[in-house]
Amino acid sequence: MRFFYLVQIVKLARLPIVFAVIPTFLVGVLFALKTGALFSLHHLVWGFGILFLIEIAASFANDYFDYPSDKYNKQFGFSGGSGVLLQNPELLPFAKWGSVGLFLLAIICTIVFTWVAAFPLWTIGYILVAVFFCWFYTAPPLRLVYRGLGELPHLLAGIMFPGWGYLLLTGTLTVELLIFAIPFGFLGLTVILNFEIPDREADMQGGKRNLVVSKGRLFSFIIIFILYLSTFLYFLALLGFRWYDEVLPLWVMLFLAFIPVLFSGYTMVKKPVQRETATPYAIRNAVAGFLATFLILLSLIVLPT
Repeated sequence: MRFFYLVQIVKLARLPIVFAVIPTFLVGVLFALKTGALFSLHHLVWGFGILFLIEIAASFANDYFDYPSDKYNKQFGFSGGSGVLLQNPELLPFAKWGSVGLFLLAIICTIVFTWVAAFPLWTIGYILVAVFFCWFYTAPPLRLVYRGLGELPHLLAGIMFPGWGYLLLTGTLTVELLIFAIPFGFLGLTVILNFEIPDREADMQGGKRNLVVSKGRLFSFIIIFILYLSTFLYFLALLGFRWYDEVLPLWVMLFLAFIPVLFSGYTMVKKPVQRETATPYAIRNAVAGFLATFLILLSLIVLPT
C-alpha cells in the first residue's frame, strides 16, 4: 500500500513537465558562461534544487486547487492535470500541505543560499515572485487562471527560468540577460496555450477563463503562430544588430526558431477547432517548441559562435 501511494505521489509531481523546464533554465546558464561568467557547480546544484522544489510544489498545488474542475477533464499526459487526486481523493490533504511545505522549503533554501553565496538580498525576492505566481495560479483568493490572467505567469516563467540560471553564475541580472530571455518568454506562453487547447470544454465547465476558453481554439492557434513567429523575428533582429554574435551562434538559433513556425503555420492552414482534431496539432506545436528550445541549448553547448 505504501508503494502504491508513493507511485501516485510521483505521478502527482508530474516530473516530465518539471524536467521540461531544464533546457530553458540551462539556456540562461550557458548565456552567462558565454558572456564571461565563471562556472560554479555548487551554485548550480543549489539553484536547480530550489527550482525543482518550486516546480513540484506547483504541480501539487495546481492539482489540489483544480480538483473540482479536473472532474470534467481527460488527462493527456501533458494537459488535464495528473488525474491522481480524482482517483485517490484521500491524497488531497497531502497535495495541499505538501505544496505548502515544498514552497516553504524552497524559500528557506533560497535564504540560506543567498547568505552562503553572498548574493544580494533581492535574490530572495526573485524566488518569492516565482512562488507567488505558482501558488496563486490556481489558489484563492487570486486564482489567476480563473480570472483570465493565467497566461501571465507562463510568460514571466519563460523569462525567469533563464534569468535564474544566469543569476546563479553572475550574482546579478543585466539588461543583456533580459534582451536574451524575452523570446523564451514567448515560447513559455506558447506552452500553456498548447496545453489549454485540449481542455477547452472542461475548463469552461470548471469556471476557468483562459484565452482558449474566451476566444476559441482557432484564435489561440493564431496567437501561438504569432508567438513562434515573433521568436523567430526577434532572433533575426538580434542577428541584424550583430548582438553578441561573437559568442552566440545566432544563425543556428534563428534556423532552429523557425521549426515551430512551420508546425504552427501548418496548423493554421488546417484550422482544427474540434477537440479530437485540435489536440494532435496542439501536441505537435508543443513538441516543436520544446525541440527548438532544446536544440538552441545544444547549439550553445557545442558551437563556439
